[in-house]
Amino acid sequence: MIDHFTFRWIFIAALAIASYLMGMIPAAAAESGADSAELVCQVRYASETRMLHPSATTDPYSAATVDFDNRFRFRAVVLGSPGQISHITLTVFELANEAPPVIIHQVRYQAPFNMNNEIPALTGWNHVYTNYLGRELRYGCALKAVQS
Repeated sequence: MIDHFTFRWIFIAALAIASYLMGMIPAAAAESGADSAELVCQVRYASETRMLHPSATTDPYSAATVDFDNRFRFRAVVLGSPGQISHITLTVFELANEAPPVIIHQVRYQAPFNMNNEIPALTGWNHVYTNYLGRELRYGCALKAVQS
């Protein structure tokens, strides 16, 4: 006969397995309908708005950066392949005269991702401010399913 202590551990293990599988279902469902995914970010500084489309890479050091008026630098690292993204790291640097760039904001998203096409479904709107004069950079990103 199973005692109470053993039954409790079996129950906890079953709950852990069920929650793991339930967490994997949205990722599998999102990937099955699309061959790949594309990150799209809308970045605003002052009166300038840019749409960025960073591509997936296996080398995080090769990810491109975008400078905004020599005050901010935005970098989006999409690690993995377009069909299987491991994680997304978004970083904002403050650029100052005669000083190295300083990270003032960084966030990392792990799978499963929210696969909604509307910006800013993945990140929400983020407002990042510089130390000097409180300049504001605003960004939001979405991970869009792309059909081949």
